[in-house]
Amino acid sequence: MLEHTVWYDTYTKGVSDAEGNYKIPIPVQPAGSWSAKAQINKTTWGQNYIFDLVPDNLDPFTAKDGAVRNFVWKLSGKRPGSDTYYGAHVDVYQFGIDVPMNEIKLIFTPYPGETTLIDGSLSTTIERNIEDVAGTFMVKDIPIGKYTVKAVYPGKTLLLDYRHNSGSPEITKTVVFGKYGNLAATEYNITFWLSE
Repeated sequence: MLEHTVWYDTYTKGVSDAEGNYKIPIPVQPAGSWSAKAQINKTTWGQNYIFDLVPDNLDPFTAKDGAVRNFVWKLSGKRPGSDTYYGAHVDVYQFGIDVPMNEIKLIFTPYPGETTLIDGSLSTTIERNIEDVAGTFMVKDIPIGKYTVKAVYPGKTLLLDYRHNSGSPEITKTVVFGKYGNLAATEYNITFWLSE
C-alpha cells in the first residue's frame, strides 16, 4: 500500500504475485510524498493472521521520483521508533498464588509435530521470565508458532488456565496465539490465569 504522508485516508493498493513482486502506480495528485507499507496474510492453526512487513527503506518518495521498496517478514524484535514488538505476547494473571511474578519463568516448547514457526523457519524452545509492563504481567515478543507452555517457579507446581476459553487448570497448556481485545491488527496474544 502507498499512503500519502500528509493527506489523511489517501492511499493506493496493490497485490504481489506468487514470487512477491509488485508494482503500484503512484498517483500524480495529490502532490507530495508517499510512504510504502506491506502486509502478509497467513491462515494456520485455525487462525487468520495479518503481519506488517518491514521495508528496507523508510524514506518517503514522490510520484515524479518513484521508489523501489523491498519488504521482509520479521517474527520477533522491537519495531523501530515504538515500544511494540513483532512477536506475540502472553498476559498472565495471578489467581490465588503468593510468589513474585517476575521470578516465574514461562517455557515455550514447540508443539509435538510442529517444528516450524508460521513463516516456515525452525521453531525452538524459548524461556522467559514474566515482566511487569505498566501493571500487566506478561512475556513479550514470542515468534508466532504453536507451542506448549508451562510456568516454573522453584519449589512450586504452577497451573495455567486459558482466560478467554476456560477449561481446567493444568501444568502444561497449548499456545495458539490469537487476537484478543482491542489491539492493533498485527499484535497477537494469549492470556492465562496462573494458580497453584
